[in-house]
Amino acid sequence: MNGLNRDTSPDLELVKTALDKIRDEQVLKNARTGKAEATDPVVFTQDVATNAAVVSTTQGGGGYFAKTTDDLATRKTSALKSPAPKTTIIAEFNDGVEIARTFMDDHQHSSVAKAIRARTGAWMASRDRNAFNVWANGFGTTDTIDGVDLFSASHINDNGDTVDNLESGALTDTTLNTSIVTLRNQLNQSGVKVGYEPDFLLTSNSGHKNAMTVAKSVLRSGTGNNDLNYYSELFPGMKVVYNQFLDDTSTTAYFIGAQGHGVTRFVREDLWTKLVGWETQKNNVYIYKMGAREEVDAIEYSGTLGSTGA
Repeated sequence: MNGLNRDTSPDLELVKTALDKIRDEQVLKNARTGKAEATDPVVFTQDVATNAAVVSTTQGGGGYFAKTTDDLATRKTSALKSPAPKTTIIAEFNDGVEIARTFMDDHQHSSVAKAIRARTGAWMASRDRNAFNVWANGFGTTDTIDGVDLFSASHINDNGDTVDNLESGALTDTTLNTSIVTLRNQLNQSGVKVGYEPDFLLTSNSGHKNAMTVAKSVLRSGTGNNDLNYYSELFPGMKVVYNQFLDDTSTTAYFIGAQGHGVTRFVREDLWTKLVGWETQKNNVYIYKMGAREEVDAIEYSGTLGSTGA
C-alpha cells in the first residue's frame, strides 16, 4: 500500500479502492445462515426505481375462464380493473467517515479499516431496519394499494371479493398449518384461487428457534408420536428466516409469503462511495462519503399472510 498517503488523483483513487474493498468484505461477512436481509429476493420482491418516486397499481378482475362446449357461443371478455395508483417516494440514506490526513500520512490503515467496517455495518442495519418495518407494521401502520393494512380480514381485490390474510395464535404445528391453508386458498386480484405456496416463513430473532423446530424438524413437533413433519417433507424449500429488527415491534408475529408477493424493495441507487480529498476541507480531513437511495413498500397483499402470534 505504498504511496497511499500522496495527494495526487491516481493515488486518491487507490485509497478509495482499498477502502471499497474493506466495505465489500464487510458486506459479504455479514451473511449468516437463517438471517434475512433486505436484499433477500424471496422475502422482498426486488425492483428498480428509475426516478425519485415509483407509481404502482394492480390490474385484476374477470374471475375464472368461461367453460363451454359450443364453438359458436359468445366468448367471455374480462374487463380488468385497477385501483388508484400508489406512489412510493424513494428515500435517501447518507453518511460519511472523516479520516485525518495524518492518519493517511502515518499509514494508520487498521484504524481507518475499522471505521469503514463499522459504518458499512451501520448502513446494512439502517437498510434492514427500514425494510423489515414494512412487515412488522403490517398489522396497523403499513397500508397497501387498497388503503387497508397489509394484513387484514377486509381486503377488497380488483374483482370485488373480500380477502383475509390475517391470522393469530402462537406459532405451532396447528397454527402454521392454518396459515398455509389460508394462503393456498387466497384469491388473487382477479378473484382466482391460484394456489399460492409458501416460499418463506419469516419470524423475529426470538422466534426463529421455535420456527425451525415447527417447520424443519424431521418428525412432527409438539407431539409424542413419530409422524413425519408435514412441512419439512412437503416444503423443504420453504426458507425459515429471521431478522432482529422484527423484535422491536413483536417477538411473536410471523409471516409467510409466496413468490412474487407485493412487498417490494425499489432500488434507485445501490450503496455508493466517494473519497473527497483533504485539501478542500477546513480541518484537513479526507471524507469517505457513503450513500444509497431505495425504499420498501407494500404495494399489495396478494401472496402474503401475517399472524400476530398472539
